[in-house]
Amino acid sequence: MTARDHGPLSDHGLNGKRVLAVPPLGHKDLGKYLVAMLAAGKQRFDWSVSVLAPTVDTRPFKALAGADGEVVLPPHFLREAEWERDPKSVAEVERRIREAETRTGFPVGRVILAAGHSIGRAYSLPFQHFNRYPMIQRVLKDNEEPLRIARRFFRFADDLLDRTKPDFVFFFHWLIPLNMLVWLAAHRRGIPCIALRPSKLRSDHAYWTSDPFLLNVDAFERARLKRRTNAPVSEAAQQKIRTFRDQPSMIKYIASKWSNRMNLGFVRWHMQYARIVLSQIPDRFRGQDMSAREGELARFLRYYRTLFLTYYHQHAFATLDENTLAATKYIYFPMHKEAEFAQTFQATTWHDQRNTIRILASMLPFGYRLLVREHRMNFGRRRTRSYRELAQLPNVTLIDPFDSQFKYLRNADLVVTENGSSGWEGLLLARRTLILAENTFYQGAGQGAVVTDPDQLNATILDLLSRPAVVDMDGHDHALASMIDAEFETTFLMNPTGIPSCLDMLESRFAILAARSRGRRPVADSDADVPRLDDPALLRLRSA
Repeated sequence: MTARDHGPLSDHGLNGKRVLAVPPLGHKDLGKYLVAMLAAGKQRFDWSVSVLAPTVDTRPFKALAGADGEVVLPPHFLREAEWERDPKSVAEVERRIREAETRTGFPVGRVILAAGHSIGRAYSLPFQHFNRYPMIQRVLKDNEEPLRIARRFFRFADDLLDRTKPDFVFFFHWLIPLNMLVWLAAHRRGIPCIALRPSKLRSDHAYWTSDPFLLNVDAFERARLKRRTNAPVSEAAQQKIRTFRDQPSMIKYIASKWSNRMNLGFVRWHMQYARIVLSQIPDRFRGQDMSAREGELARFLRYYRTLFLTYYHQHAFATLDENTLAATKYIYFPMHKEAEFAQTFQATTWHDQRNTIRILASMLPFGYRLLVREHRMNFGRRRTRSYRELAQLPNVTLIDPFDSQFKYLRNADLVVTENGSSGWEGLLLARRTLILAENTFYQGAGQGAVVTDPDQLNATILDLLSRPAVVDMDGHDHALASMIDAEFETTFLMNPTGIPSCLDMLESRFAILAARSRGRRPVADSDADVPRLDDPALLRLRSA
């Protein structure tokens, strides 16, 4: 038996594995880092690496794949494939999809909802103006088209796995439909999927995860153990809490996104527009599928529409000073960026924020207002009637998205979030915090009230407002510091100097997956263990 003859999870560890890499689209610097990390893993563990290229420009991946791997391009998914003309082939693909859904507890409908910027655009159509590129127009015209595209994605993913025969699949994320269908097809066969994700609690660091929701479950488990045993916490974690309370600041991972948007002024946008248009010319000649890309004229018109609405919508928002906030009883609800993965996939029940605001407004105790802060990334992109309708709700005030969020957090009687970073910031500031989804990047702290059932919100809001924000401040801070320490213990520096630690942690994560795989056989061909979304062990870990 050679090094490459053993199954995907075995006592051989990472050595000699066949890896299928699914890198993200765009992000030039990130792409270079991920290629360097995979190249280092190939050298250290004797991997054979194949790549699902995100664009027709495959040059960055040729050297990585080398002679023993290959670079694969996806086909044009708006075109009917030859196999779709054969009813038996279609029936077989659909059978495998249903098998994958059963295996994971994850229906394709969730893929479509999470793809609110592409094949699931109909879900977010009422919220925002939409980009008019061919795929969007097709799925809005024919509501069966998203399912046909998903079926083509799955068939391609299945063929890709047959072709590359990976022992595991590497992702940066499975946030887009094609990646999600590769994830589903791999799980049906019992092939492990592992993602490298940036940490939201530790700037410039990342972690490995096989969690379906891409959360750092290793950190959650460590934080839970620290809380249960009342383990000592580090001075660094305690100092981090004190520093935030004295001078709160945005999480760097999120602040960088907003900074990029803010820095993209009038001149820089047009320069970027010109670069994008020029870069697409050779891609067209190479055969790039442009159906999921916005046309040059549509992009140009969208920019000026957004620019106009940014000024036109300013009258819809209020800016309140500290004294006014201190004298006001209010519940604070900061909105997500529309169609964001954290909202559409990690907090599916609450993906329609208009409905969430209506529910919260209907449950306001007498004398309280609901302050709703728009997300900066939504500003200039919503329909005017959206703000008009929200402003008509009793006791609802829309807050300027560019005003500092921290004064609203610090003075709030209650902070409500589906699973956003404002929940973590509210906990750091020792505010009452109500979390509407189980899946948050800070759930290991075990703080805040988690209520996923809308029927329980009414009683919970009244109960929280009747009690002090924090009863045991030492215990509260210990829980937060335990989460911070756990995150630090399970993350690595996300740059070239941190690649050795990155691979060390990957080896540890792989060993955990291998240990879990012994004792249960999936429905497909392999012995790998891929937990269902409703797996009792996973649910117990999430609820702890």
